Amino acid sequence: MLRLLYVDGIPVWRNIVVLRWVVQIFSAVLVLSAIGLFFVNVSREIEAREIPFGFSFLERAAQIPIGETIIPYDPSDTYLYGLVAAALNTLKASILGVILATLIGILVGVARLSPNWLLNRIALAYIEVFRNVPLLVQLLFWLFIVLSLPRVRDSYVLFDAFYLSNSGLYLPWPAAQEGFWPWAAATAIGIVIAVYVGKRLMQRETETGKKSYPILASIAIAVGIAAVALLVLAPMTLEIPKPEGRFARPQGGAQLGGSFTALLVGLVIYTSAFIAEIVRAGIQSVTKGQTEAARSLGLSTGLTLRHVTFPQALRVVIPPTISQYLNLTKNSSLAAAIGYQDLVSVANTMTQIAPAISLIAMVMLTYLAMSLTYSLIGNLYNRSIRFKGT
Repeated sequence: MLRLLYVDGIPVWRNIVVLRWVVQIFSAVLVLSAIGLFFVNVSREIEAREIPFGFSFLERAAQIPIGETIIPYDPSDTYLYGLVAAALNTLKASILGVILATLIGILVGVARLSPNWLLNRIALAYIEVFRNVPLLVQLLFWLFIVLSLPRVRDSYVLFDAFYLSNSGLYLPWPAAQEGFWPWAAATAIGIVIAVYVGKRLMQRETETGKKSYPILASIAIAVGIAAVALLVLAPMTLEIPKPEGRFARPQGGAQLGGSFTALLVGLVIYTSAFIAEIVRAGIQSVTKGQTEAARSLGLSTGLTLRHVTFPQALRVVIPPTISQYLNLTKNSSLAAAIGYQDLVSVANTMTQIAPAISLIAMVMLTYLAMSLTYSLIGNLYNRSIRFKGT
């Protein structure tokens, strides 16, 4: 019996491993009990106050218009379908914002370290101005800029294909035909080949020091294969906007509404200013000895940045950049302030005729899922980068 009180010859009340497990189990039970008590009390209050709650309303017709959607939507569609359409609007702003903010942030961050005085100061002004002005103020500013553009019938026209007005931007867009999926498969194969060739050329450039232009070669291969498949299979036609009707509103192609354009510009500029500072700090975290060693081997400034400095800086850059992606996703909820019908805006409208608690809970879970997805992808990439250099 006494042997049960000993672990590895140490009494359980003095064994640090046992004590840690006991504390963790006790803490977990305490936290789960508190959470359970909270939800029990909330459910009791909801029943006592007869607050509407439940999800049966999701099958009813929403009767709420949504002006701009990725998928076809009609007010006669269900609440659930309307929420999906609104969530896709949020996802569109989030994904495009992340891509553009990353590209601009890297360019501005590198420019911030440029020896060129003018370029350095322009990057500094960009960072200090846009990251210190509240995002909501910037969104309103860009909305007023869009609203000050000419009316649809007096749009700015470029190449008879691009129309810019206070209603937004109209631009050509491909429309899928019968051969779309074979073309998509050929394009995917081309991308795989391009990535492989790019890695081989990059390895050759690193080993020999001769310029092989891996990025340009990869782009040329991917675009070339996609273009040949496009000519052979003809899977798509390019729809070009054409003014029609009494108000000469362009029809066909794709439209980026005025509110969405203001939202995207505001999110990209605001977030890219933070990413630029992260990139600058990451590059400066690499010791000068690394740069001097690369230059002594004959590598140019561009090759040194691409092969030596930036890969090492990624380990510092990626974790805080993931946080900025999460911030951009959550900041997209400010779209309601400028009239873009995203998930928050549509759900807020629905609360007038549907259970508010249920809707807000669904919105919270949707944002949580998007944020966790970004975090998972970023952490997996960060782990691959970290282990590759060890």
